[in-house]
Amino acid sequence: MWRDHIRNHPVLAGAAAGFVWGIVARLWMRFISDQPEFSWSGTGFIVGAATIAGTALGLAWLRRSRGGRGWWRLWGLAVLSLGMGAGSIMIPTVIVGAVALGRPWRGWIKAAVLMVALVPQALVLLTDTDHMAVLPRLAGLAIYVVLLGIETAAASIVFRPRIRAVAEDLPVNPPDGAPVSASPSVATS
Repeated sequence: MWRDHIRNHPVLAGAAAGFVWGIVARLWMRFISDQPEFSWSGTGFIVGAATIAGTALGLAWLRRSRGGRGWWRLWGLAVLSLGMGAGSIMIPTVIVGAVALGRPWRGWIKAAVLMVALVPQALVLLTDTDHMAVLPRLAGLAIYVVLLGIETAAASIVFRPRIRAVAEDLPVNPPDGAPVSASPSVATS
C-alpha cells in the first residue's frame, strides 16, 4: 500500500525521505562528536539540503519513469549539496557507489566497485574517532554506513538506464477484447 503512494508521489516521497535522512544525519553528527554543540543554522542547512536533494531525486525518478530525455539526470547534482564542509568525505563514495548501483553491470563488478567505494569511509571513521570507546565507535560506524548506503542508493537513480515505452512492444494484432498497452522497456542510454 505505501509503495503505491511512493510510486504515485515520488517527489513528495523523496522530500520526506530527504527530511528524515537529514534529521538522522544530524543526530548521528551529535552522537560521534567530541564537542556535541551545534547551531540551529547548521542543523537547518543539513536538514534543508537533504530535503532539497530528496525532492530533486524524486523529480529525477518521476522523469525517468515517464521516459523523459536525459536532462533529468541533472537533478542528481543536488546530492552534491550534502557534501559541503565535513560531508565532502562522503561524495566520492556516494558517486562511485551510485554508479555501481545504477548501471546494469554484472554482480561481481558491482560488488568490487562498491567495496572500493566503502573501504576509505570505514578507515576514516575508525581512525577519526579516538575520543570514543570501541562500542560507540562501532555504533557510529554502523549508523554512518546506513546513512551512506541510503544516500548512495538514492543517488543511483540518475545513473540508471532511462525507461521508455517502445512502439515495437505493442502487439500488432491483439486478440479480441485484449487491452492494448505499452510495456515499459529499459533503454541503454
